[in-house]
Amino acid sequence: MRLLIADDESLIREAIMARLKKGNYQFEEIYQAGDGLEAWAIAKSERPEIIITDVRMDGMSGLSLIQSCQTAGITASIIVISGYAEFEYVQNAMYHGACCYLLKPITQETLFDALNKAIEKHAALTKLNRVQEQNTLLLLNQLLQKVRDNSLNSSEYSQLLSLLGADENWEYIVGSAHVSRYDQNRYFSIENVYSTLDDSLSPRLPSAFRLVPGANTSDRILLFSGPALTAQEKQLYDILDSQIMKLNVLGAVVTLGLSPISPSIAPELFGQSEQALKRRFLTGNGKVYHGDSGPADTGQLPSNLDWKNLENELRCKSPEDTAEKLCSLTDSFYPLVHNFEYLIQYIYELLIRLNYTPAKKNWDHFTDNKFWASHENRDEILSLIKEEITLTCRTRPAEGNQSVTEQAKDFLREHYREPISMEMLAEYFHLNPRYFSTVFKKREGISPIDYLTQVRMEAAKSTLKNTDIPASEIASLVGYEDPRYFYKVFKKYTGLTPTEYRT
Repeated sequence: MRLLIADDESLIREAIMARLKKGNYQFEEIYQAGDGLEAWAIAKSERPEIIITDVRMDGMSGLSLIQSCQTAGITASIIVISGYAEFEYVQNAMYHGACCYLLKPITQETLFDALNKAIEKHAALTKLNRVQEQNTLLLLNQLLQKVRDNSLNSSEYSQLLSLLGADENWEYIVGSAHVSRYDQNRYFSIENVYSTLDDSLSPRLPSAFRLVPGANTSDRILLFSGPALTAQEKQLYDILDSQIMKLNVLGAVVTLGLSPISPSIAPELFGQSEQALKRRFLTGNGKVYHGDSGPADTGQLPSNLDWKNLENELRCKSPEDTAEKLCSLTDSFYPLVHNFEYLIQYIYELLIRLNYTPAKKNWDHFTDNKFWASHENRDEILSLIKEEITLTCRTRPAEGNQSVTEQAKDFLREHYREPISMEMLAEYFHLNPRYFSTVFKKREGISPIDYLTQVRMEAAKSTLKNTDIPASEIASLVGYEDPRYFYKVFKKYTGLTPTEYRT
């Protein structure tokens, strides 16, 4: 806790200092000011928690000092020093937020009483401010999440701007921050890392700055806002680069991904910042990434690879050779594909066509954002992918085990009563719908949907012949919500209506 003593009489300041030595007060710093302007300069720069000030001083009165502190957001507990003839000043000071006053001559007892009240008030005020800040931060986080989900209404957007102190001329940048490593002996927790980042950025940025919790413990959402951000863009990036580098030197690796500048806090800004953050997997952590700081995401694999010839080649190879070939391909393609999900899908489908059985759960894991956020860089992720390829090839099923087509047929025979679409079926087997339909038809001679119709019609024929259940009810029993559509499909399949078939 820091204390400022402001009085234009040096004897008064010395008397207060002498009495403080007899008390059990643990002040980190005690500042002295000989006039009001000096006191105001110290208050602005050092932001003391307690101020003892005379009501009358040269340059700036004690009352003006109190008002200036309030305007500047300096939440100090203020003790006013006065004489008996200055009671009107004291009244005004108390009205404007002073917590107590000292009458001259100042005794040790009255000084200690005033200090104890000031300390208690500051503790209560600090607790209240902390609760208010937490509530504001919680509300801000909730509103930003609504923006991200595109579910924010106009009233809530106005509330968001009000929390930021923004007006219609402001511009915005959304950032995504990720802590990949930190010195636990220095910072103890990720929260302390971000607190350090906040403390280092806030006084230096040419814009308003907010740091709010993200989806994961190690992540935060950054919001830069202010007028004329475009004109300050280079300055902003330079400051961010400098502070991130300093954190790296001090044992905390923080990576930032920034959206482009926007005239509004729009949902797409969040996706753009997250996409920028993903560049760390290609070129490393501990950097600031923004729109023009890395390769574009084409979402495309190189077109010069003939997947069909590769498939034919691998059919003649052992599981070990297959694993080696696919791992080599992964190594070569990874730097070229920013969105690795495209490459994952190709390899997964190829393994199925080769009659391997990749564990769907594990491969789904590779396309989960949480998986990417929990690993350091591309090299670590690449290693895990290659391990999974190798494991899949080692556990190839014995001859005669079911192919994906046979699995699909079993699934359809078991679930034909349920509503099933081509997309749903393909998703279940983690395959592209068009590719899945092609593979199935090539093997069975009919499409998966036609096979489903066949299963349903055979079930309907059996039910019609062996029960007296009305045809309208049989429709729902074999997966058709609309009886009329069921009648149409049945007649097309058998050449008869359900009634004709039963008789």
